[in-house]
Amino acid sequence: MLRTKISRPIVSAANHLCFLDAYGFLRRKLSKSPVVILLYHRVGPREDIWPSLSIKPQDFERQIRYLCKAYQVLPLDKLVRYVQRKTLPQKAVVITFDDGYKDNYTYAYPILKKYNVPATIFLTTGHIGHGEPFWWDKVAYLIQNTTLETLELDELGVYPLHSIGDKLEAISRVKEGLKIYSEEKKNLLIEKLVIVSGVDIPVNLGKKLILSWDEVREMKDGGIAFGAHSVTHAILTKLLPEEAKYEIVQSKKDIEDKLGQVITAFSYPNGDFNTELIKFVQESGFTCAVTCIPRMVSPRTSLHELGRIQPDGNFNAFKLFLSRLYWDLKAIYPKLNERRAS
Repeated sequence: MLRTKISRPIVSAANHLCFLDAYGFLRRKLSKSPVVILLYHRVGPREDIWPSLSIKPQDFERQIRYLCKAYQVLPLDKLVRYVQRKTLPQKAVVITFDDGYKDNYTYAYPILKKYNVPATIFLTTGHIGHGEPFWWDKVAYLIQNTTLETLELDELGVYPLHSIGDKLEAISRVKEGLKIYSEEKKNLLIEKLVIVSGVDIPVNLGKKLILSWDEVREMKDGGIAFGAHSVTHAILTKLLPEEAKYEIVQSKKDIEDKLGQVITAFSYPNGDFNTELIKFVQESGFTCAVTCIPRMVSPRTSLHELGRIQPDGNFNAFKLFLSRLYWDLKAIYPKLNERRAS
């Protein structure tokens, strides 16, 4: 998630004094307003949510309600058509989700329907309907449920597990540490974690966490759009070219076969991409691709390098990120934020 280093009291005061709204209004008068693409992953009650990129339903609804009052919420494909014409509407946003979690259907979808808001969900097709949890959810489950007081993982370090806070810290650090390895090495380390932790992963864990194709089809009929997010969520820059191309092409085919419609949007797993991957995505028939780079969309933005902002539940920070003030400050202070992706 995009986390500002501006203190919360300052952001809160700026919002309650209506400074953010006034600043945004003046900036739109002075220059054309870029579009924000929002990136969500999970929406659910805290007791149902893994330590992952997530917000509570009430916080999500507050954000959606605000967007409906203050912005034009566009479908992603409509934004693409605007950029192709080298123009943008005033004060617009796009809503996207990555991965394909079941809580997108259980909690987010009813809120989107309530406010008649369009959104695009990017599916990791090898996990939809198969019962196989994402690797980072395996890590979280193993560390949360182990009885060990200290976790020793050789290459990944040693972690105390005396409290919930210790476990959350260990989960975060192990997940980030695993991302630097190849898929083969990462999977071997996770298998080792299974043995070391002494925890058995439930066979139905993935089905509890991840969307089914029936749920995807129901949301499609309810106006939700879908895009491809690879087959296995491998970091494509770490794969051989033919492996990366398979992940891109096959995920598109999977969704098209299940939904009976052409899929034109792709999301790079973990937000990682390079020139070769952009070429693969273009050649595979995707008219756009989204990243995890925290930046707004202008008429000159490359359609295969669209940036997105990952909000958390802090409503004041949410409004700050939507205003031009944050980006103007970021131009002056480049280290204003930290990027996290999945």
